[in-house]
Amino acid sequence: MKRITALLLALVMCFALCACGGTGESKQDSIDLKGAFLLNPADELDLSLDGLDAVQRYFLVVFDVTNNSDANEEISARSDSIELTMNKNNTYAQVYYKSGTRLQSFLENCGYVVSTDYGTLWGGSETVRMCAAFAINGNDIKDDCTAELNFQLSDGIKASFDLNGDDIQTIDLFDGIFAVEENADAYQLTHSIKVRAQLCKTSLETASQAEHNGNTDLRVIQLALCGTLLSEETTWGVSCDGLTMSDELPKLSLETIRLTSPDVADEIETVNSNIAIMIEELDKDSPDYDAVNTAQRAAYDMLSKMVEE
Repeated sequence: MKRITALLLALVMCFALCACGGTGESKQDSIDLKGAFLLNPADELDLSLDGLDAVQRYFLVVFDVTNNSDANEEISARSDSIELTMNKNNTYAQVYYKSGTRLQSFLENCGYVVSTDYGTLWGGSETVRMCAAFAINGNDIKDDCTAELNFQLSDGIKASFDLNGDDIQTIDLFDGIFAVEENADAYQLTHSIKVRAQLCKTSLETASQAEHNGNTDLRVIQLALCGTLLSEETTWGVSCDGLTMSDELPKLSLETIRLTSPDVADEIETVNSNIAIMIEELDKDSPDYDAVNTAQRAAYDMLSKMVEE
């Protein structure tokens, strides 16, 4: 009888190990959830081209992924490799972010990775910070709401997290997710420089065409915009979403940028000095067009470099 009992116990333990995966390769600690955010868009954030219904809201999560094993992990390209279930009722897969104009621009500029685009996470590599976005029913969010996040990024990288309403931060600009950073303002400013450079480059192109067409008023406006986008005197900041400007965002600080990217600070100064030459010369009764053209080429080439970096 004892032998039979021992055999039955051994079988039970065997089945239990099989049910649990046995190998221990699925590690909860391979994913560290840093923050969950509901975007309740500010008036200046235009999401009209993102294709959301009136009731829909973006829900974003920031998380770190680590592969401490020797085995390489192929990160899933499937949208449903990360799912969000609200209030045990509504389940959402992460959105295909390239279908949303502002969301796409933000995720391309924010410095975080989207899991569906990642590919191979090499064994023993450094931790990767990622972001996933969901388009949820805004009515899911209540004081007593619950949220379950389920990650199935690969065979060995899986995790789930249970959240309540207190765990979800409400933001009004995409850049609000940078609250997970040690210095949110410095991080946002550094990652918005490429956006500022692109906007400045576009304004410079418009100003040049306006000058060619004899449209002085448009030229003046566009050059003035060039002068403000990369100026420390400007009191508003620029979102990583590629378009939005807001007093809520950090203003430009060359000192802050120089701490981590001294070359970028020098590039900004080069652009500013050449834009200033253009404005000064074109304001004269008899402009030195050679000086204007030289300054324009120098500013444009530098902006192109900043955008491509």
